[in-house]
Amino acid sequence: MSFNSLAIEEILMIPKPAQQARSDGRRDFWNQFYQSSAESWELSLPSQFAAFVANEIDRKAHVVDIGCGNARDSFFFSRHGFLVTGLDASEVAVASAREHTKTQGGDGLEFAITNLKDGMVQQVLSNRRAKAVCIYARFFLHAITDDEEDSLIDALHEGCQPGDIVAFEYRTLADRDTTKVAPPHFRRYLCAAELDEKMKQFQFTKRYGVEGVGFAKYKAEDAIVARAIYEKGL
Repeated sequence: MSFNSLAIEEILMIPKPAQQARSDGRRDFWNQFYQSSAESWELSLPSQFAAFVANEIDRKAHVVDIGCGNARDSFFFSRHGFLVTGLDASEVAVASAREHTKTQGGDGLEFAITNLKDGMVQQVLSNRRAKAVCIYARFFLHAITDDEEDSLIDALHEGCQPGDIVAFEYRTLADRDTTKVAPPHFRRYLCAAELDEKMKQFQFTKRYGVEGVGFAKYKAEDAIVARAIYEKGL
């Protein structure tokens, strides 16, 4: 059975070491996903989470959009005056985003590829483009492995400065058995309390959190998600 045909329930049973072994399959899935939508790409409305975060952070902040995908939120932040760096593991997604900056504008908007273990996140944070920085990751944490999550949080701990903001939106354990609109692909489901504790261990204090439905509704799907905003401490 190919990776792309695995049912969500079967993916959940894959042990941690095997999750990482399937990284190439996941990258192929997303490359195919973004390639299939490349010709119909348009500057769409932002996610509800992007609009929420934009009102919570410094208007002159440098937004680092991790797992930027089709870049709709990256373009949204850019068009509202933020400096933006979009990061993604999909070469197709990053190439598409770079191409669309030529026609859609994007002063202060840049894109790069990362696998979370190549030092790119730390590099972007060390070359911060504004005093205030917001790490933004929507629907990303549940799309990576446990090991990749650890690499991401390590990178944030290393690269963030006191006062930097981290904004996450992700599927929680309660969402595991809900109906999904998208085709089956790798997903984890996170426990918000466990993530809060992990972030606390790396000097990130939770400033806001909520879990429920109505935050990320898409067509017939109303995902059960958590939103969290953390601030890096001293």
